[in-house]
Amino acid sequence: MSLDDTSGSPQDCDLLIVHGHVLTMDEDRTVYPDGAIAVAGNKIVAVGPMPVTEGSWRAARRIDAKGAPVHPGFIDGHYHAGLHLSRGSITDNPNPPKEEGGAGPGVFTRWINAVTDEDEYASALLASAEMARNGFTGFVDAATSFSSDAIAEAAGAVGIRCSVSDCMLWDLVGGEPMAAEVPRAPCGLDRAMKEMGGQLWRNRDEDALARGHVAVYGVGSATDELMRAAKTLADREGTVIHQHQSLMTADAGYDARRFGEPAMVHFARQGLIGPNSVFTHMNILSREEIEAVSASGMALVWHPGNFMYYAISQTGRSAFPELQRRGTAIGLGTDIAKTWAFGDLGIIAYLVSREWGDYLPAESILEMFTLGGARAMGFERQVGSIEIGKRADIVVRSTELPDAQPNVDIIRQLMLVSRTKGVDTVLCNGEIIVRHGRLVRLDEAEIYRLARRSAQRTAERAGIKSKSIWPLVT
Repeated sequence: MSLDDTSGSPQDCDLLIVHGHVLTMDEDRTVYPDGAIAVAGNKIVAVGPMPVTEGSWRAARRIDAKGAPVHPGFIDGHYHAGLHLSRGSITDNPNPPKEEGGAGPGVFTRWINAVTDEDEYASALLASAEMARNGFTGFVDAATSFSSDAIAEAAGAVGIRCSVSDCMLWDLVGGEPMAAEVPRAPCGLDRAMKEMGGQLWRNRDEDALARGHVAVYGVGSATDELMRAAKTLADREGTVIHQHQSLMTADAGYDARRFGEPAMVHFARQGLIGPNSVFTHMNILSREEIEAVSASGMALVWHPGNFMYYAISQTGRSAFPELQRRGTAIGLGTDIAKTWAFGDLGIIAYLVSREWGDYLPAESILEMFTLGGARAMGFERQVGSIEIGKRADIVVRSTELPDAQPNVDIIRQLMLVSRTKGVDTVLCNGEIIVRHGRLVRLDEAEIYRLARRSAQRTAERAGIKSKSIWPLVT
């Protein structure tokens, strides 16, 4: 559809995207096999069939999608942007020798304690560049960045959205041992209460790329008092509240013991969860907890990669396919890109579902990357679908690659086969930030040089050495 034109003559806009297979992700999931989108400023002013839309609008610039998929920008619902450069530095060996960092999630504590604000900027800059190149127009930073300004500046330099929060708010050393091991983020109620909500000022400008949300770290590191304060603040300020929860059997068990009942059942009884709650991981859920989550109206962020990486899949069946069918809003969160890249979680989610004989259709995966991600950011009224009045966060693909053929089922081919390949053009907030597969604003080679230097310095400070199992001849 398009805006009414009482004059009968074409209206002016800034950009027309024509001949796209437009996947709107609107309430009806409308698809225009030969569609067009008109953009004026930072908003979508028309979307519909080619003859109608093209005839009603004229633009100084046109992009011909040539029949390729056009979809809303993806949003990563949970990413530790300041830790992106740990990828490759921290080994993928689940039982490595001590000199390579040690085993388990605890190795990341050493990396966290080694990063500087400059390292966080370099890390977030590379992460943002990779996201944009892979069709992502935003991400939710996952509450471990010491400098939210560095994260926001880096994302803004690339031209994508981010939502940032206060760093590691916790007041209990229990289910998460790291709460006692980060000097720059000491565990305690006084600090947590003082710093809570420190990034919400960013929400005064709805057109700003960087926003703020409320977060506590979670996984057994927050008392009910801290969670209640955070939930009350989020309710009052009209924002989402994030936390890690039930990543592994151990932390879920810790919460169950301290509450005398499963964590999500307890949170529901205490009024600590609701439609603005967004919990990440949620790998260990009892039947009662599934019911509590579904009834609360909360949103979740799923990381099926971690579910496999840490062998959590051996402890039980993932509840996410069932929760998705029951209407729970679900986004995908890359967390820390260990052995995957942005956009890989869709195929992993599909295969995790198949492991138990379940089925997660490609359409559901696309919903998670778009609508679910927008919900995780708390910005679902502005992004996540291609509709009139929403921000112009749009991705134009190319089908001129083997992985996009034979393209009989457009969505299945896109989500399960070509995935992040074939991103040609990316708009965020109405601005073209990727064109013909390359960043528009920045020199990519300089981003890579900055990232390599930062990763090397951080690994040295953390005492983490990368060791090749093959001989290196220099």
